[in-house]
Amino acid sequence: MSRRSHGPDGRVVIVSPHFDDAPLSLGQSLLDGDLSRREVLVVVVFSTSNWTIWFHPTPSRARVVSWVRRAEEAVAARRFGYRVRTLGFPELTLRSGATDSATMFDLTVDVGAEPFVPALRDAVLDVLEPGDEVWFPAGMGDHVDHRIVAEVGRQVRAAGRESVGFYEDRPYVSTMDDAQRAAVIARVGADLEPREVSGPVTEGLHRRLRSTYRSQIHDVFDDAMAADRAAAARERVWTSTT
Repeated sequence: MSRRSHGPDGRVVIVSPHFDDAPLSLGQSLLDGDLSRREVLVVVVFSTSNWTIWFHPTPSRARVVSWVRRAEEAVAARRFGYRVRTLGFPELTLRSGATDSATMFDLTVDVGAEPFVPALRDAVLDVLEPGDEVWFPAGMGDHVDHRIVAEVGRQVRAAGRESVGFYEDRPYVSTMDDAQRAAVIARVGADLEPREVSGPVTEGLHRRLRSTYRSQIHDVFDDAMAADRAAAARERVWTSTT
């Protein structure tokens, strides 16, 4: 598939916590939904190292892991038709030195107090152009890195930036009910409503994701994909109705 250089319906900037989050969460839209008609720039925030199923990132492995993840993302950009920009912030595992799930999904972390949040917000604003839509992760699943980027989105929106949306993070959202989703969305905006940006997700999308992100796909992802197909799930972005 060739990369789109522009789209008739304007540009969307997708802020992605890690390599892979944009295609995992919005892949069907990129292939044949709303995003297939847009120019898409994916901005990867925590692009210094990333977890893989083969080995966990450590300072000594950061360069190797980052190379693996960047190579996969380059393939994804071609297959899903978007451009990529990386911001170079270190992921949680490198910041904390921990790989356990309790650290990765620690709800006691005050993400707004993270010292690099202002610099991250400014870096995102620097890539935006007049008229751009910008979509942040909603933070579903409560991964600390996802919550940080969702908080940046909340701050950008609170500062008066128009056309800000929050997409549902996969694989996490695939196992959540409506009440759980609404509770997460309430953290970023009480006036937000869901908008479908794709048709039902397909096995074709999931085959493409598996072949693209070989360092990432494991049982949790496979189970979430199966649940999405069974439910004929559609990808959604939460935006303001006012």
